[in-house]
Amino acid sequence: MFIQNTKPNEQGAKTSRSLAATLITAFVVLTLAALLVAYLAQLVLVANLGRQVLISEQQLVAQNAASTVSDFIQIRFDVLETAARLSDFTVTAQEQEKILGNLMGLQPAFRQLAFMDKQGQEQTRVSRLSQSMSENPLEQVESDWLERVRQGNRYVSPVYVDLATSEPLVIMAVPVQDLFGDFQGVLLSEVNLKFMWDLVGGLKVGEAGLAYVVDRQGNLLALSDISRVLRGENVGNLELVAEFMSGPAVASETGTGTFQGIKATNMVGAYVTLGEPDWAVFTEMPISEGMRPLIQSTIISGVVVVLVAAITILVAIVLSRRLAIPVLDLTATVSRIAEGDLDLQAALQGPTEIVGLAAAFNSMTVQLREILAGLERRVAERTRGLMTAAEVSRTTTAVLDLNELLPQVVELMSERFDLYYVGLFLVDELGKHAVLRAGSGPAGAQMLAQGWRLEVGSDSMIGRCVATGRPDIQLDVGEAAVHFSNPYLPRTRSELALPLRAGGQILGAMTVQSEQEAFFADEDITVLQTVADQVANSVRNARLFQQLEDSLLAQQHAYGELTREAWKNLLLTQSDWGFLSDRQTTKPAGDMWRPEMHTALRTGETATGETGNTLAIPLHVRDQVIGVVDGRKPDGSAWTDDEIDLLSALTDQLNVALESARLYLDTQRHAAQEQLIGEVTSRIRESLDIETVLKTTASEIRQALDLDTLVIRLVAPEVDDVS
Repeated sequence: MFIQNTKPNEQGAKTSRSLAATLITAFVVLTLAALLVAYLAQLVLVANLGRQVLISEQQLVAQNAASTVSDFIQIRFDVLETAARLSDFTVTAQEQEKILGNLMGLQPAFRQLAFMDKQGQEQTRVSRLSQSMSENPLEQVESDWLERVRQGNRYVSPVYVDLATSEPLVIMAVPVQDLFGDFQGVLLSEVNLKFMWDLVGGLKVGEAGLAYVVDRQGNLLALSDISRVLRGENVGNLELVAEFMSGPAVASETGTGTFQGIKATNMVGAYVTLGEPDWAVFTEMPISEGMRPLIQSTIISGVVVVLVAAITILVAIVLSRRLAIPVLDLTATVSRIAEGDLDLQAALQGPTEIVGLAAAFNSMTVQLREILAGLERRVAERTRGLMTAAEVSRTTTAVLDLNELLPQVVELMSERFDLYYVGLFLVDELGKHAVLRAGSGPAGAQMLAQGWRLEVGSDSMIGRCVATGRPDIQLDVGEAAVHFSNPYLPRTRSELALPLRAGGQILGAMTVQSEQEAFFADEDITVLQTVADQVANSVRNARLFQQLEDSLLAQQHAYGELTREAWKNLLLTQSDWGFLSDRQTTKPAGDMWRPEMHTALRTGETATGETGNTLAIPLHVRDQVIGVVDGRKPDGSAWTDDEIDLLSALTDQLNVALESARLYLDTQRHAAQEQLIGEVTSRIRESLDIETVLKTTASEIRQALDLDTLVIRLVAPEVDDVS
């Protein structure tokens, strides 16, 4: 009986132990599987997000570099087109040379400037090099360059390297047109691209990354290793470069990917096309460097998973029966989290250990959500900042008037960055004060009205920033010792002063202020400094443009004065030029002057008669009224707007023709004078006898000038009275 009872108990114990082992094994296997799935899902998710962030950062770096290179080219084209539009190249070669010299003085990047006629023949050229070292820039252009420019297009030649100076050069050309849009010639410049080398060579792409510039044929144009550029290396074999070469020739076209980089290592990179010229800026970074944060995150997550698995196994061994149902629930929850339902929370039920494990999973899920939300927020903020910087860049590129540009910039930044106040200061001519030129909001208007200025080098943030050329940040201006109290901005709690630097010169400073403490982060400072640099370049460009306009206006004024004096002298010698044409004949006008003709001559504006059937339009040459065109309709009807426009256009053509005729008349008169002087001089020099020379001179001068008498007498030097 005892033995019979003992066997079943032993069998039951074995069965119980097998069930416990089964539960423990099942619990451990399921829990580890769920943890592994969650870990792998997290790993895949973080890996994809990390790769997207890495590619986005590469695109942003490439876009910034491409924007700077494109701005360099665009500014030079703008200068050439402005000069071509505002300058008069119909003047003499000496005047053309003076125009080109002034233009070269405004742009250090211009190495040579030349003006070509309609057939592409060089008329005038100026160069920074000696005559022996100056080369004809037309030797570097393509065969169809003139036809492109004649059609009104810009032209950029392939990049070439000066063997003597090892400098990268490119030919830029724009059409020169008259007031009616007719092609008159070409303004051509040889531009030094060493700036692009310096820019690309100094561009920081991570720790071991680099940037370079490639043209559509795959030729390497710029790289930190200058020797490879000088060898004329072609990198068209690189996968990302080949993608660019086969793509469309449009601006801001982008591409990303992983490939064998320019140094034959595995890289992740991006490129941005410039459009004009047909180049692209490439950036690349080693995959190992880019994925380093992801690897570190994976290791930490793995350690967390291992720790959680160890705790799970220990709890399963001690409380296998109590954990069965809660663990199954927790496993299902973890599986759903691994599938991407990050908002799901594990139920806190069952034994304390299970509740703790569920809480740990919930905490891990919250942390994962926070990490993902933080990454998305950082990407969104960075994107917003860069979009604002791009918008400011478009504004500064389109506007060249400082009085219009600076208020637009401060209002745009105040709105886009949600700032309490934005102010722009420019250093005065003496360099002693930073003067407020634009401020946002009512406070900015009040300070502008009072002529707000700060001394350079003072304890104010603006004064220190301008003096040192470095940014100055105060996250709590109420406690900052250097804060300069401003009664117009009482709610400022965070302030950032950024220098406006262009071409190595500090032009002023920009202040951005917030009502929140610690408002500015490192990323904000980087973006705002980029905006400040763009504003500084625009201020410099606007000043250069104003100087160029002033110079051109002075030249035009001087030439207009000469023209008006010439017409005045010409009309004084013959004031009866005028013709009357009717249905029968064309004859001299005589003394006929209608009232509307007097009005047009006096006011310089178009005038009509009392009945409306007569119309008088003044003749203008260089802002000088030299005559009037008077027309009368036979049927007594009034002149229509179309008829007035037509007669005005024909009168404009008459103005041009009259000026051309006057110039031709002056040329003929000067030529006749030169010929007469030559003939008289030749006859005077035919004899070496003094008496004969005097006699011949008196006769020839009297006849040449049509004089009644001419006396030439020689007097001894010591004789005082010869009367």
